[in-house]
Amino acid sequence: MHIELTKDQYRRLLALVFLGEWVANGAVPHEDRRRDLQEVADHIYSFARQFDAEDWVEYCQDCGVFHANEAMEEALLPMLDEYDEDVFWDVLSHHLAYRDVMVSVGPDKEFSKEMEMKLWRRKEQYDQEFQRHGLDHVRLVFPGGKKGK
Repeated sequence: MHIELTKDQYRRLLALVFLGEWVANGAVPHEDRRRDLQEVADHIYSFARQFDAEDWVEYCQDCGVFHANEAMEEALLPMLDEYDEDVFWDVLSHHLAYRDVMVSVGPDKEFSKEMEMKLWRRKEQYDQEFQRHGLDHVRLVFPGGKKGK
């Protein structure tokens, strides 16, 4: 297979590869990394010289592969920060809403369409609360009844 890319398209492909590989492997311990994805990323990085993108890619003499350098990370990590922030609030509101629905109906109840509607309504309430107040109104109750402050 042969794919033709402009220099600009290649740079965008580098960004996609970096972001995708970071999401797949960024929080995974080194020994558990998804090597197949890492190998594809390294292969795509190896074409940097042909596309005048060496300012984003460097060769590691010790490991024998090309990888994203600090300049690429500085350019793209803000996108990952935005992504992480969005995912945090979405997952938090979803989990809290799910907990609330399950408490109200009981843990043994099979999940129904009605429960799904309750879940989404409750999630929306959490979304609105977090948009207005962040975590300011969140309090944890620890075992023994002591509230976290």
